[in-house]
Amino acid sequence: MKLKKIILEGDSKYEKANQAFPIRWKSHHVTELFVELFPEIELDGNRQLTILATRNRRENAKKYNNYKAFNVSSYYLEEEQIKALEALNPEDENFILDIIEEVLVDITNILGEDEEKRSAIKDTIKQVREMEFSLKKKMKTLSKKSKVGRYKADVFRCLNKTSGEAWCVELENGISGQTRVEWLTGKPDYLDRRDYFKKSKWEENKFIITNRLGIEVFSIEVGMEES
Repeated sequence: MKLKKIILEGDSKYEKANQAFPIRWKSHHVTELFVELFPEIELDGNRQLTILATRNRRENAKKYNNYKAFNVSSYYLEEEQIKALEALNPEDENFILDIIEEVLVDITNILGEDEEKRSAIKDTIKQVREMEFSLKKKMKTLSKKSKVGRYKADVFRCLNKTSGEAWCVELENGISGQTRVEWLTGKPDYLDRRDYFKKSKWEENKFIITNRLGIEVFSIEVGMEES
């Protein structure tokens, strides 16, 4: 099974008690961007890896735990790493990326020599830095042209330190060439919305997005006079 999700989870009790900006929010766009760029290869046979920056370590829990029955793995960070992440400025993305690289390489080493995986990890880390920790990805399955009014709706998933994860739709008038942007989420936002924004369609001059249950979660009407 290919790795599809990395979560860097902080110590929620500490964060609430100290009104600290959650580590999960600090790291969200970095972990999501890494997974977007990571090749379709297996890390340890599981779909999700949770990196735990928490002092609530289960008794007798190993540093690295592989729960194959649930297709998830966990990895506990050390106290000094946890303190560094808690004190980290939300804009210091390089340290978070270093943590991700260190954890993934260590897991690869624990499982045995695999130069291909180590190279893939390092290449992806390099790509994230070259992209300056920012990605605006067009969601092809959601982007559609209307049959009425010659409008086109392009949906984008935006990952960066300012917005975390924010989604928008760019509506282009095929006659005038004018484009306007409507945001589907707040900015900043820190949730993976790929299953929330699942399908889209045009109904006359109305662009609609539904979730995986078929429930409408966003809609916008295009004035016919604009066409």
